[in-house]
Amino acid sequence: MINSGGSASQKGFAQGSVFAASKFAVRAMTQSWQAELRKYNIRVTLVNPSEITTAFRYRSRENREERKEQFNKLGPEDIAHTIISIVEMRNKGFIPELTVWTTNPFE
Repeated sequence: MINSGGSASQKGFAQGSVFAASKFAVRAMTQSWQAELRKYNIRVTLVNPSEITTAFRYRSRENREERKEQFNKLGPEDIAHTIISIVEMRNKGFIPELTVWTTNPFE
């Protein structure tokens, strides 16, 4: 099982209390499921992407417009690769939490 948290699940930020709180909740839920399901060999991982190109700023479906991938941000392929790597790991182990950072989002 893969849950998506984001870097906001690890650290709050100014004017992000509601968003960060929801991501912290996903992190706590993931940790609880890990404790509950591990004895059944069910692996639960939290993936935390950092800066990623999304339509995040749009608040309504009518105005939502997906943005083109930016050269200095993560994209869908990066997160897909991460998830595939987690899923393909041998059943002897699991990755409880993985953060994928953008190399240089400041360009």
